[in-house]
Amino acid sequence: MYRQADHPCALAAALAVLVAVVCAGFAAPLLAADPVGWRTDGTGRYPQAVPPIEWAKDKNVIWVSPMPANSNATPVPVGDRLLVNAEPATLICVSAADGSVLWQRSNLYEDVLSGEELVVLKQEREQFEALQNEIKGIEEQIKHIRDDLAKTPDDAALKTKQGELEQKKAELAKQQQALSRYQPPPTHPVTGYSTPTPVSDGTQVWAVYGNGVVACYDLEGSRKWARIVEKPTHGWGHSASPVLVGDRLIVHFNTMFGLDPATGAEIWKAGVPMDWGTSIPAKVGDVEVVVAPAGFIVRVSDGKVLAQNLYRLDYCAPIINEGIVYFIQIPGANRLGGRAFQLPAQPADKLECKSLWNGRDERFYASPVFHEGLIYAVNQLDYLVVIDAANGGVVYERKLGLGGTHYPSVTLAGNHIFVSSDSGNTVIVEPGREYKEVARNSLEPFRSCPVFVGTRMYVRTEKNLYCIGQ
Repeated sequence: MYRQADHPCALAAALAVLVAVVCAGFAAPLLAADPVGWRTDGTGRYPQAVPPIEWAKDKNVIWVSPMPANSNATPVPVGDRLLVNAEPATLICVSAADGSVLWQRSNLYEDVLSGEELVVLKQEREQFEALQNEIKGIEEQIKHIRDDLAKTPDDAALKTKQGELEQKKAELAKQQQALSRYQPPPTHPVTGYSTPTPVSDGTQVWAVYGNGVVACYDLEGSRKWARIVEKPTHGWGHSASPVLVGDRLIVHFNTMFGLDPATGAEIWKAGVPMDWGTSIPAKVGDVEVVVAPAGFIVRVSDGKVLAQNLYRLDYCAPIINEGIVYFIQIPGANRLGGRAFQLPAQPADKLECKSLWNGRDERFYASPVFHEGLIYAVNQLDYLVVIDAANGGVVYERKLGLGGTHYPSVTLAGNHIFVSSDSGNTVIVEPGREYKEVARNSLEPFRSCPVFVGTRMYVRTEKNLYCIGQ
C-alpha cells in the first residue's frame, strides 16, 4: 500500500552541472505521454536523482506546505506542480516552486452527484441518521437492563424486555442497511479513504478514493467527470492506486475495472480478487497487461484474465524487471521469500508463466525495489532483507531500529537505497551484497512514498508536504 526514498547529492559538481541539475528538478519527470502515479512510474526507482542525504524539519528544507488532513498517498510530480491527497477525499494541486496550494477539490458523494441522485442522497441520509439515533437509544436501554440483570439474573420481565429490544434493534438495523447506499464504506484509521495515489498523463489527473469514487480533472482543477464505480467492502479499507495504461484507466476495488479515461465509462470488468497493493503494468510481446498483487495477469484492452493464481501478495505490489515478475513476501533467516515468474515472450489468451523460484513468506506492507540483480525489501520485524533475484536466496538481512511500522516502500534514489517507517525515520544504505549505512534522518511521521525530481525530494507527512533539497 506505500513507499519512501532519498538520495545522496554530489556537492563537488561543477557550477554548470549543478545548475543543469537544479533546472531538471523543475522539469516534468516523464514525457507527457508517460503516466505518472504511485512510486512515479511504479518502480520506486529514481537513478538520475541527486537529492541531499541529510535532512530534518529544520535542515535542507526548501519549503513546507501545510495539508488540511492526513493522507498516505504518494505526491505526484507533473511539470511545475505536485498532486497530493487529503482525507477524506480531497485532491490538492501544489506549486512545486514554493508549495502554495493552487487548487483543491473534494470528491465526497455529495460533491460528485447531482440532480435526482443528490436529492435521494439527502433524503436517505436523513432517514439513516434518524434510525441511527433510535438504535443508540435502544442500545442504551439494553445496557441498563444488562446492568440490572447482573444484580437480579432471574428477573423474567427484564429478560423479556431485553429480547424485545434486541429484536427491535435488529429490525431497525435492517431498515438502516437499505438506506446505506450513500454512507461511507468501512475502513481502518490507518488506511482512511485517501491512500490511493492519483495518476496523471501530464494534462489530466485521475484520482481514486476509498469511498468508491473515481474522478478526472485537468491541471487547472476543472472536473471532467466523476462517478461512484464500486464501494469497497473490506473493513480495513482500500489502498490500490489507479493505473493508466494505453487507453484504459485501471481501477481495482472489490473487482478490477477498465474505464475509458476520457469519460469514466466502464469498458470491462474482471473478476480479480481485491488486495491492498497496486497492479503493475507490463508487456507480453506487444500486448499491454497489468499484473495484480493477487497473482492475476489481465489484458488491458478487454480485461481478459490471461493467467491467475500465480501467487498472492497480501499488502504490497509485485515488481517487474526484464520480463520477470517478482512477488516478494519477506523471508525469515536463511529462507527464500515469495516467487518469481518469467513472462512468456509471445502473447496468448492463456499465458504459461515459468516459475523460476519460490520460498516461504512473512507479513510486510512495504513494496520492494529492484536494483542490479538484487531485491531490497523491509519486513514488519524491522529487518532490511536483500534477496538475490536470480534464485530468491537471502544475501543479507539487517535489523534497522527505525521504530514504527514499515509502510513506506523501499526506494532507489541516485546511488542509494532509502528505507523508512511511519515513525518518520529513514536509513540510507549503499546498494550491494553487504550492509553499508550512509546516513539516518528524522522527519515527521509519514506512511506515503517520497518521490524525487532532480535535486529535490518530496515527502507527504501526516500534516505537511515537504520539499527537501540543498
